[in-house]
Amino acid sequence: MKKLLCPLCGEILDLNDFLYHKKYMGYGCHEYETAYFYECPDCPLSTEWATTPEEALKYAENLISKFPPFMRVHQGNNLKLDFNDDILTVIGKDTDRGKLYLENCRGDVEIATPDDVDQWPWELDQKEGNE
Repeated sequence: MKKLLCPLCGEILDLNDFLYHKKYMGYGCHEYETAYFYECPDCPLSTEWATTPEEALKYAENLISKFPPFMRVHQGNNLKLDFNDDILTVIGKDTDRGKLYLENCRGDVEIATPDDVDQWPWELDQKEGNE
């Protein structure tokens, strides 16, 4: 199964199913259904609830896609720049200035902007088939 990472803090989102909602059946009758949703264990990010885990996954992917790529990359992620053939590791980022601090395989530090990125971590994973 695909790992979904919180765009705010980088933790793995948990699929929860402990929420129930009342479904109206007519004539004053109700039935309780399990509601599935993804949430971050460390910060208050949560998706809307769904009736199946597959639907909850779609909601989570949609929510994550609304964050810009710069916000979704975290320390330890690998990416590739336009002007560099090496895979670089993110060692930090400055969100105020929009700068990424990267380390190459030799230990040299490079500074880049989001415009310099050719492939983000999730694009590298898709290319390698690690979904």
